[in-house]
Amino acid sequence: MSHPLPLQPLPLQPLPLQPLPLQSVVDATCAFVAGVRANLPCRLEAKVSSPQGMPLLCAVEAALAQSLPRPAAQELVWLSGAPRAGAHVLQLQAFGPGNELLAEAVHEFGG
Repeated sequence: MSHPLPLQPLPLQPLPLQPLPLQSVVDATCAFVAGVRANLPCRLEAKVSSPQGMPLLCAVEAALAQSLPRPAAQELVWLSGAPRAGAHVLQLQAFGPGNELLAEAVHEFGG
């Protein structure tokens, strides 16, 4: 009677991590706010598509806190997928009274 061999764990291979485009995300967010500031948006929406979206959303939140002239409602969304490996996509939208779309922008970093 044969005895099965014990399973051996496979060695973990770390995924190569590329630096996140934190400063580029901050710059894009600040430039977007500067473009809509005169319209006094009531709500801003930011969506990040990236497997590493949480630090990018934190960068967006910090940029909004620094660049908004007055408080506005904010919706920050992390879409955990990425359009392709290594890519990070930032989608920004500003809304005025009555949910009127004032401006939108899409930025892609890496990939």
